[in-house]
Amino acid sequence: MRPFLSLVVGTSLVGSLFSVPEKEPLFSAKQLRFDEFFAESHVKPKTGKIADNAFAEYGVGKFTVRFTEAKFAGNGEWTGYGVDGGSPKTILWGLEISGPSGMYAFPENMVTDLGNPNIEHYRMRLQKNQLELAMVNSDGSGGHFVLYQIDLAKAKARRYVREIINDEFTRTHDWTPIKMVRESKPSKGVGTYEQIQKFEDQATGEILRQNTLRIVLREDGVAEGWKNDVKEEKVGKWTIKGGEIRLAGPVGEIICFKRQPNGDLRMFRLIKMNGETKALPKDLPIIWKKTK
Repeated sequence: MRPFLSLVVGTSLVGSLFSVPEKEPLFSAKQLRFDEFFAESHVKPKTGKIADNAFAEYGVGKFTVRFTEAKFAGNGEWTGYGVDGGSPKTILWGLEISGPSGMYAFPENMVTDLGNPNIEHYRMRLQKNQLELAMVNSDGSGGHFVLYQIDLAKAKARRYVREIINDEFTRTHDWTPIKMVRESKPSKGVGTYEQIQKFEDQATGEILRQNTLRIVLREDGVAEGWKNDVKEEKVGKWTIKGGEIRLAGPVGEIICFKRQPNGDLRMFRLIKMNGETKALPKDLPIIWKKTK
């Protein structure tokens, strides 16, 4: 096997080709080979769907890393990585890192050229301010390894890719800023909202039982769900679009709210996973009271 850390010579290819620097990687050369990568057990991520896009979320130290996968909707010849001829079924649609200072998103061109990503099979290493993310995709000669190196202190990242048929990694992106996510001024909706869910006897009107439901819209765009002071395991994401608050739940449906003058939220529309839209009747409003 040729040395993993030697300089790659290949000036005829587009751009300059470099192997992963010798002194900086947290992963060893052996750990990034195909057989070794699958030999060790991997941490199982938290998985789910938001707006029909699958995600896998990992915890490492004080940070949360989320990979999002979407169906490939492009036309024409695929020019990215990950398939042995033809086009991929899915692509890596997003990569976000959340930490004490906020949520940061990778530029689109550092993620969307990775086809058929194995988002539930990533490895991570964290040492001081450096984080490494490694993934392998197996599709014959189109299979590839991806290695991200992130400088958490400077909010910068670079990427290396090695196709299965090659021996060395290619640096596809040098140090590139990853920007803090600020989606349509989410602070306008940040807060805690509650609703009392009652179950009545239809004949007598007697309240048989009730639940206290709570939604917490966080500044990082994450939506927490609570039921009777017990936090739901899965979380969603929220954004503001066209003056309305949109909450994408873990099962893929989107609930749309309108802010009331007193700060409460009124549910008025539901977008199902299949794209079907259902308007909620105005004469039976579902109100979530703002408590914080």
